Amino acid sequence: MRWKKFQQALLVFILAALVLTGCSGGTSQEDRPIKMGVKNELSTLDTLIVGDIETFSVLGNTVEGLYRLDADNQPIPAIAEKTDISEDGKTYTFHLRDAKWSNGQPVTAHDFVYAWQTAVNPDKAARYAYMFADIVNGEAAAKGKKPVEELGVKAIDDKTFEVQLNQPVSYFLSVVAFAPFYPQNQAFVEEHGEEYGTSSDKMLYNGPFTLENWDGSSQTWQLVKNDNYWDKDNVKPQTVDFQVIKEVPTALNLFENGEVDDVLITGETAKQLNGSDNFVVEPQAATNLVHMNYNKRPEFKNENFRKALSLVIDRDQLASGVLADGSVPAKNFVPHDFVKHPNTGNDFADDAGDVDQALRYDVEAAKEALDQAKKELGQDQFHFEILTYDDSQTKLVAQYLQGQWQNELEGLTVDIRTMPKQTALAEAGKKNFDLFLSGWAAILPDAINLLDILNTKTTANFGDYNNPKVNELLDLAEGEHAADVDQRWQDMIEAQNTMIDDCGFIVLYHPYEGHLRNPNLKGFVYHSVGAKYDFRQAELVEN
Repeated sequence: MRWKKFQQALLVFILAALVLTGCSGGTSQEDRPIKMGVKNELSTLDTLIVGDIETFSVLGNTVEGLYRLDADNQPIPAIAEKTDISEDGKTYTFHLRDAKWSNGQPVTAHDFVYAWQTAVNPDKAARYAYMFADIVNGEAAAKGKKPVEELGVKAIDDKTFEVQLNQPVSYFLSVVAFAPFYPQNQAFVEEHGEEYGTSSDKMLYNGPFTLENWDGSSQTWQLVKNDNYWDKDNVKPQTVDFQVIKEVPTALNLFENGEVDDVLITGETAKQLNGSDNFVVEPQAATNLVHMNYNKRPEFKNENFRKALSLVIDRDQLASGVLADGSVPAKNFVPHDFVKHPNTGNDFADDAGDVDQALRYDVEAAKEALDQAKKELGQDQFHFEILTYDDSQTKLVAQYLQGQWQNELEGLTVDIRTMPKQTALAEAGKKNFDLFLSGWAAILPDAINLLDILNTKTTANFGDYNNPKVNELLDLAEGEHAADVDQRWQDMIEAQNTMIDDCGFIVLYHPYEGHLRNPNLKGFVYHSVGAKYDFRQAELVEN
């Protein structure tokens, strides 16, 4: 009790200091690095293997594809200086600008051909190989039914890259802004072999910054302005320093001392800081959820058991009382204000409706569902383990779930196993879990990008949820109905609502991030999709 009171007193003192001084730390704002605090380590820099948002964000500032997303998450030309689209919408011809890799070699159309063909090579096991299915022979090549050389891409010459699609894809320019569609320098990749992308010096960069001082497991790293970048004159910062900060008290102290310019804050501290001048809430196009390992634990194949786990969760309390960082309770899978119908302008979540019955908080209904599940399963006692990340935010959520399931549902015992994010993701990929508390963030401004995880073919569907109706609807939205805007919209809505009614995943909340941010940090762009941040125009300016 004394320790808790001491912590509260310390928090009040620090809050007062923040109000009085902002984020001064007595340091000049000029000619010093921008300093960022992040909650997770980096994984691989290989753009075909990476699967976490922290590394996506670094790659979004160090490697550039044909297009990139602007501040409004709309695709704008990057390496592609000009793009021709055929009348039938199935042929894209990208004319490349004069761009260089960080070793001085030119970026050519052959770099895109090599990277995209590698992405669909089954031997590569690229995480997002399925996203190349819209390209001629993309799906067949990824399944090993056709050679990768028959993928519908071609280097007409060094500066001209052609792509053939199976059918028009209205959002294709957003797709090519995503990391798996970045170029790769074949000679450099082959020189480093399996070590490619495992450290900052085993990677080539063609974006506004290079990555330095990351050895594959470092808790700190740097972005350094790339002198070979084609648009270097419009890149302001010379250096951006990063450090991993997992605990909120540490983050708070570092910010108050001027040792970070931006850092994530959650829980009770976020609640205390909300409304202060230095506290900023950033939306994310994401959904946090629990994967159930269907093939390891047969209980999860029982619909009543799944619904019992879901109905006992008070999502409003979880978002506003536990996290208190601006996160909102899930009323559906795709959050509000993420994507709108191209013709009507309607929000996807509004058209889909709130799935109140499936995501409601109803302890009595949960107990009834569990009682029925026990009869159907012939079992009264259940012992599970939640696998999740070791940052303070995710641990808070895991502890809340543990409490609800053990306290409200008789016969359930739940343990928590925390790991660094990359280690936990590796465990999940190997199916070494009962329940996996994680998140799924959009990297494209399209609903299908969030809904993909519901499809059994998606590698990030860690628990192997498999609903044939959901699979079929999502395949239609990405294939046969891709050019039919209205039908595709309805396919995606029906797929989402079918999964929620089925309780295929335990959907929790849509995360917002509460940040303490130096008010002198200007020009910093925070994206709700894709790479979280863009530092091109970021600078520290004296008020």
